[in-house]
Amino acid sequence: MKNNKFRKLLPPLISLIVAIACGIGMIYLYKLTKYLPIYLLGLTLLLPSAVNLSLFILKIPTKKKEKEAVIIEESPEPVPEEKKFQNFLRAVGRAIKNFFSKICGKIDGEKIIRYLSIIIAAASFAAIQYFFAISLKAATSLYTVNYAYAVLLIALFLVFIVLDKWMLHNEDAGEYASALGSNVRSILALARLALILMIPAMFIKLLGFYELQKYVVIAIAIIFYWSSLFTLLSYLARGIRHELASVPDIRIPAPFSGGSGQDMGILSYLEENTGITMRGLWSVKLMGKLIIPSLIFAFLLFWISTGFIEIGAGQQGALYNFGKLQSEPLEPGLHLTLPWPFGKTVIYNTDSVSTITIGYRSDTSGDNVWTQTHGSEEYELLLGGGEELVSINLCIEYKIGDLNDYLVNCARPESVLEASAYELVADKTITTDLNTLLSADRDEFASAFMVDLKEKIKERNTGLEIVSVVLESIHPPLGIADIYQRLVSAEIEAQTRIMYAEAFAAVRVLEAETNYSQTVSVATAERLNKIAAAQAEVSEFMASVAADSSYSDAYRYYKYLNAVKNAYGNANIIIVSSDIDESRIWYGTIKN
Repeated sequence: MKNNKFRKLLPPLISLIVAIACGIGMIYLYKLTKYLPIYLLGLTLLLPSAVNLSLFILKIPTKKKEKEAVIIEESPEPVPEEKKFQNFLRAVGRAIKNFFSKICGKIDGEKIIRYLSIIIAAASFAAIQYFFAISLKAATSLYTVNYAYAVLLIALFLVFIVLDKWMLHNEDAGEYASALGSNVRSILALARLALILMIPAMFIKLLGFYELQKYVVIAIAIIFYWSSLFTLLSYLARGIRHELASVPDIRIPAPFSGGSGQDMGILSYLEENTGITMRGLWSVKLMGKLIIPSLIFAFLLFWISTGFIEIGAGQQGALYNFGKLQSEPLEPGLHLTLPWPFGKTVIYNTDSVSTITIGYRSDTSGDNVWTQTHGSEEYELLLGGGEELVSINLCIEYKIGDLNDYLVNCARPESVLEASAYELVADKTITTDLNTLLSADRDEFASAFMVDLKEKIKERNTGLEIVSVVLESIHPPLGIADIYQRLVSAEIEAQTRIMYAEAFAAVRVLEAETNYSQTVSVATAERLNKIAAAQAEVSEFMASVAADSSYSDAYRYYKYLNAVKNAYGNANIIIVSSDIDESRIWYGTIKN
């Protein structure tokens, strides 16, 4: 029996799990594409699915602990000494067990399950509401979609249809399972409605016709808050009636969710939750009386809402009351103004920086070559005496400084800024020549130009504020640029040759000076050597004379020996006695 009841809960349970998985998948897909409607669809699926999933917690089986009587029987027989300690431990264990049994017996398991279900439902509801609210302003045009994503959404649409048909066949499964099935079918119906809006918008974007992201975001936001409102009302109504555990019918009135035995339109929802028969005569008359005032009231609310204006960061709003511009602009924030057509607000991005170019408007980025055309419009400015021309390119960045002056004093402040810049360029170039202008420091020129331009703009009350001035390029006109470039090249080449010649001459002079110094040093050294040698010879001669005078015999004998030594050199000398027979002495060389 229990298995049969569980099988009846399988279709809504599996469908809920699929819906939650699809919601998480949509959030992951958003990280890949940055297409905001996909993220919002994921949250639209997750909010009612999480609340309905919490209802399954109420079916967790619980039972109350019954108080058990603990009977301690005294044994008539004496207990041995060795078992007294074991019996003491058993008695302590039984006391602890009885204590926890009493505490658990006082706990109501059903209340815990009910409170747990409510906490999970409330936490899920609040968290998803928060993430949805903060994501509404995250829309960006820098997203990536392709046909594969569109086909994936179509497949998801078909999956939701299959799940809806599966639960239609489960309507007679009992009140609890049938109610959960109706809840899930209404969730899938709202998801299919969001997909019906998203898929064509994505194809229109891919085909390059129009960008519909903003309108799809608004439509999904309406679906989300519609779902949130009726989920909350239904949950509270069933909770007050104590029917969440028996008949948790918290379905959301939704189109494309009808079927056999179950009408999920708004009339059926009101009949179910208010007890009023909407199809009765009295109800029809009541609705007929209320519909016109309701429409008028809704129109008035919509008309009054046109007076709520949100000014974003970095913006200001120009407020027109009955066609007259108010002196004080609207600052960032939420403002209540006169509704349309009595009040009108035009929002301006006062912190965004715009750019105008003075001179030529370049078609390409990068370095500018003098001899090539830089843009579709190239202007030539007269220099001093009217005999020279120059092409110049100034980049001026500006923003709106005073919105009231911007709107009141000038019809086209940007044109006034451009004209003032050209006037100032002419003033600064008419009194100089081409060479002076080309050799000027660009930063100094741009800084001085910016100061003068600020003064001119301030005098004319344009409401614009100059942020920066950059001198991007300055060069001769295109017609003479080639000749001027060759002239400059020739001058550079002449200077280069002069520098090379001067360097060569300096090297040759240095080499000559080095050779001169070396020659003089060598000659001086030779002269000193010769003088020293002569002085040594003189000193030696004088020493010889003095020795001959003092020691004549000894000195002359010494000179004799030196003469012999110098005469014979390295020859072998044989000294013999005077009594040797000379005939027996041989002179010559003995050869082998």
